[in-house]
Amino acid sequence: MALVGALAVAAAACSSAPTPGDRALGESSAPSVVPAANSGPVVEVVSPSSPGPRLDPSAEPRTPLGELRARYLPVWSPEFDWAFPPDVCGSDWALDAIAEPASDVMVGVLGDHVAAAGLSVMRYEHLLSEALAVPDVTGQLCVAVATVGTARAEALEMLAAHLALGTRSTAPPAYPDEVRVVALSLTTALVVACSTARGPGETAESGKPARTPAAPVTLAAYLLPVSRGLEDAVADVSFRVSDIVRHPAADCSELEAWVAEWDSRVEEWVAEGAIWQSVSRLVSAEQLCGAPAPHGPTECPKDWVS
Repeated sequence: MALVGALAVAAAACSSAPTPGDRALGESSAPSVVPAANSGPVVEVVSPSSPGPRLDPSAEPRTPLGELRARYLPVWSPEFDWAFPPDVCGSDWALDAIAEPASDVMVGVLGDHVAAAGLSVMRYEHLLSEALAVPDVTGQLCVAVATVGTARAEALEMLAAHLALGTRSTAPPAYPDEVRVVALSLTTALVVACSTARGPGETAESGKPARTPAAPVTLAAYLLPVSRGLEDAVADVSFRVSDIVRHPAADCSELEAWVAEWDSRVEEWVAEGAIWQSVSRLVSAEQLCGAPAPHGPTECPKDWVS
């Protein structure tokens, strides 16, 4: 199977050994305090060192927060001047800002970082599948706060296409009930899961199929760097999905072979000089909801309501 080279970026973050598909991660400048309007929260916008243009030429942001978001969200809405993600996305308070990878923050700051990585994958799949099943302009913000890098760019491009064409995914909002955290580096987690395929199988609003139905299930591998929020006054550090490799499968019985493939890939990274630790820990929604770890995430995926 052709692997996405960007998944090797995490290995390079811990070593000088060359890896395929390396690319520079976003860096942030020092934060600046921004006065709040009476109608919105107090925010502290951390502008990227290379701001870049607004993705939507018609965007007319009226706040510094809106100006920052206009650089990430391809379809503009006035709501982006003040919308607070936990309010509009039903996400946890810890995931409340568009972020960029923070190479100076170690996974240990997240407490039970294995559980946090597993929850982050479930949250990502839920937010993205919900945004694609019921496309809405504000759904871009929900997807953007759960992702960074390549995953964010690709997901927002897909959602923008749905908004432009009036199409939607036929798959209902969902998340994998179980994920396997394969390995951890100093700043990154590698997670795999088996879930319902998404992407093909889309339909127009008329209900007529637009493309060939998807495979029954998809095996996926996710790279999650510890990332820092750019837009609020509280230090916002959490895992965000940056890169994904998907592989169609007949059923989830193929997951163990998929895990073995990524275990082998981690061994290759270590042999190249990178610092990775094999984990192979199962994280389930049942565990997160019924017996959360003392220093782990307290969010319950079963509480997510579409």
